[in-house]
Amino acid sequence: MIGRINEISILNNLCNSSKSELLALYGRRRIGKTYLINYMFNEHKKECTFFRFTGSYELDNSTQIENFIESIYDWFKVEPTKDINSWSKAFIFLKRVITSHQSKNGKFVLFIDEIPWIDKKNNNGFLGALGHFWNDFCEPNKNIIMIICGSNSSWIKNKIFEDSNGPLYQRLTEKIHLKPFDLKETKEYLLNEKGFLIDDKTVVELYMIFGGVAKYLSFLNPKKRIDENIDELFFRIDGHLNKEFTTIFKSLYQDRASFLISIINFLSSKQSGFTLNEIADGLEIKVGAKLKNGVEDLLECGFIHGLSKFNSKINTKYIISDPYILFYQKWLNDKSKNDIMNLSLPYWNSIATSQKYNIWSGFAFETVCLTNIDLYLDVRKTKGLMRSYSYWNYKSDNKNEQGAQIDILIEYTNNVYEIVECKFYNDEFEITDSYRKNILNKINMFSKYGVKGKFELKFAMLTSYGCKRNSHFNSLQIADDVKISQLI
Repeated sequence: MIGRINEISILNNLCNSSKSELLALYGRRRIGKTYLINYMFNEHKKECTFFRFTGSYELDNSTQIENFIESIYDWFKVEPTKDINSWSKAFIFLKRVITSHQSKNGKFVLFIDEIPWIDKKNNNGFLGALGHFWNDFCEPNKNIIMIICGSNSSWIKNKIFEDSNGPLYQRLTEKIHLKPFDLKETKEYLLNEKGFLIDDKTVVELYMIFGGVAKYLSFLNPKKRIDENIDELFFRIDGHLNKEFTTIFKSLYQDRASFLISIINFLSSKQSGFTLNEIADGLEIKVGAKLKNGVEDLLECGFIHGLSKFNSKINTKYIISDPYILFYQKWLNDKSKNDIMNLSLPYWNSIATSQKYNIWSGFAFETVCLTNIDLYLDVRKTKGLMRSYSYWNYKSDNKNEQGAQIDILIEYTNNVYEIVECKFYNDEFEITDSYRKNILNKINMFSKYGVKGKFELKFAMLTSYGCKRNSHFNSLQIADDVKISQLI
């Protein structure tokens, strides 16, 4: 098991609890939620009695109930003696099965996977029956762990966490938001689990394509070249990840998928992102509930990220933060089925050596650095001091002044601020005279217009292989020159 130390600790605590526990496990599709629970209770905590039921995408209510009863039979070899045509009756049957099968040695674990698919619109009585089952039977029993799990994080939030009229409101005893592997965990997986022999920069390049999504990384074949893997997974019509983008949105959002995809498509048109008002203008709609809820859904599932402007409450920019979606939008979204079928392989190798790729990878690397900011703070030994991170820009109306854009600005305690510049190069990054002047202008403009009162300003570099030492490097008083190898 790579990473997941905190998550396993939580699950262990639930097993050792003297009362029944209700856990919500949620996170992006393919992130490893089911794998984590199966690992824990099929391999690690075998003394627990384990039951799993998985909701099915696009099946009607009666079929979902039939599958639920069939799952009970698969696990316990017990069949109902009466017809079961409602969720209320289905959970009554499950209660009787549990009562006759409970172990004295360990907990009885009920794992209900992909719960948003079971009753998408909450009109089939599932949540009400589940809530009654928990309140009337599980909680008083004191020996049950119920785990409700789903990839649609916004559904979990809306129906379970925040619906004050919902049957499970404030009933949860624990939450686990399972997130992608970070860069360090991805390196461990690729080298130790998959057996790749690659350097740290190549790990980052793979992360910029697959992110830290365990299932996507599992598709990689270490016997083949990296470019071969990418060609087979993306640029063949039967590739595992060729149609994944559409599947993600249809399976999570059903009839709202097209609208959310339109937000993603618009955000992909500018790497630095857009404010809510700019998104509304781009889609030619009003800033209303539909747009706000759509953006919130994408945030909850980790597909986009909101980056606030320093010292501003109204200029949050939204960027695509999911590497797979970012990659798909750049290299696949404009290709039809026929385009894919007519591609001459090998294909990716020619792209990865192009100037177009160099420009894209620079932006993608910056996004990776933002989503792995904790690893950078670990290197700087400043994690406990950070208050926030943001962006800042200044547009000058004065002909004698130049505007400035700071993409990553970290605010620490005691009025300390740090500008971080990210550069993704195949060699040491060389600071030229023009680049030095650009940095000095950023520092001067932020000192003059960005910060007020007492402050201390630092400047740091985060690059592939560090910076080449020259007079321009020395003149900038760089606080730290962080390399990828230090992050991972």
